[in-house]
Amino acid sequence: MNLRRSIAILPVLALVVAACTGGGAPTTETTAPPETTSSTAPAVTTTQATTTTAPPTSAVPEVRIGLQLEPPTLDLTTTAAAAIPQVLLYNVYETLVKLDETGSIQPLLAESWELSDDGLEYTFQLRKGVKFHNGDPFNADTVVFSINNVLQSEEHPFRDTFEPIDSVVKVDDYTVKLKLKRFSANLLFYLTQGQGVMLTPSAMDTIANSPVGTGPFAFGEWVPGDSITLVRNPDYWGDPALLEKVVFKYINDPNALNNALLAGDIDIIAGVSAPELLEVFKGDPSFVVYEGLTNGEVTLAINADNPPLDDLRVRQAISYAIDRQAIIDGAYFGYGVPIGSHTTPLDPYYVDLTDVYPYNPDKARVLLEEAGAVGTTLRLFLPPVSYARRGGEIVASQLEDVGFDIEINNVEWGVWLEDVFRNKDYDLSIVAHVEPRDLGKYGDPDYYWAYDNPEVAQMLIDADSEPDEAKRNEIYAEIQRQITADAANAWLFLLPALSVTKQGITGYIANAPGLSLDVTKLAFNP
Repeated sequence: MNLRRSIAILPVLALVVAACTGGGAPTTETTAPPETTSSTAPAVTTTQATTTTAPPTSAVPEVRIGLQLEPPTLDLTTTAAAAIPQVLLYNVYETLVKLDETGSIQPLLAESWELSDDGLEYTFQLRKGVKFHNGDPFNADTVVFSINNVLQSEEHPFRDTFEPIDSVVKVDDYTVKLKLKRFSANLLFYLTQGQGVMLTPSAMDTIANSPVGTGPFAFGEWVPGDSITLVRNPDYWGDPALLEKVVFKYINDPNALNNALLAGDIDIIAGVSAPELLEVFKGDPSFVVYEGLTNGEVTLAINADNPPLDDLRVRQAISYAIDRQAIIDGAYFGYGVPIGSHTTPLDPYYVDLTDVYPYNPDKARVLLEEAGAVGTTLRLFLPPVSYARRGGEIVASQLEDVGFDIEINNVEWGVWLEDVFRNKDYDLSIVAHVEPRDLGKYGDPDYYWAYDNPEVAQMLIDADSEPDEAKRNEIYAEIQRQITADAANAWLFLLPALSVTKQGITGYIANAPGLSLDVTKLAFNP
């Protein structure tokens, strides 16, 4: 198979807003083949009273976006929280290649790239005349530093995704080669994500609170507990941002978030976490309601390191005890689609496994009794988002109904990251894994759910190393079937992207194929 992949020099494509609901820390895996450059964008339902077409300008210089989850730091080289790239990726930081609104990979700081016939070497031709916000030049030395910053880091949360890279080599000032240990179907996708951002060495000391990138917006101000402000970069190499300023306002309470939009304190809610509150905006000509799709698998994570959760029968009992539709109806007012494994219908290798563990509390009770685990106390840790808190109450009731004793612990995101994600000091937790195509962590026994199956780990490598897309997708399908058979976790539903904007906002895309909430084409013409 000829694996040569060449893209002619293209004008920079419009960067668009991607609504991204928060999900905390989990990392990513993808299977997008390097040959794939286009796809069909998923359907979006839009509710509005009237339709207006705005010119490609912005009458209002500032837009305020309401979000629920604030990042714990702005350093995406040490922290995996999805709230960091949500604000910074493509807006402040740029990558060699980017993920567009359809999920396709497009040029950004690399004008073109080519994959060798043997699939072991990427050659990137870099864009000239690009500068960082502090005036530092972007060139091949930048790329070498940025890639090595991941490869050589002991604490980078996504270091494993660059495992196929053997070395990064400067050919000349604007040509870089990535030499691979093996062919990787996923590497190009990883370069579109937070681990692929281009960094300047002179700004690394301030990366946690004052990031410096090459993007159309520069970092302005972070007021912890309140907001992050981005300001237009007047020296941007490409099409300038349409807004002078974008303010991301953090309002944890969903009712307060809605009230802020109704009161005019914000202009957009990017990620409505209380769907019952949408009714106040539907039919009101002042607002537009979006119902888009995400890659967010709302997951009941199971810590397999803790007895009796290391017993397959106990994990299966948990899965049979779950009534997914009751959770969707009760926690998310009917918004959402049940899922039966760690994939979504947006994935090219998706297999519908919702019938493997149908709601069967009687079977759950039998399995729990066979395992001698009736009356077991399990600690359920719930982060502050409503799908977790509301869903957790329903899950706890369902599990108690079959013989578990559930202790609910409501925690803030910082505590969740420290206790659950880093230290694995939990039994169960509910979180939406919002990163696209994130099967990869089922090959990492040190990940927070402690799933350890060497055969699955090898299959993940085999899939990533397989150049043929059909064969690769079948391997991924088998991985889904295996982790489901092992009841590695109990998967609940696909998190929808529910957003509201004021009438006159343009450039907002409701689907969330990746983690960036890209605001570079956002405008407001009331």
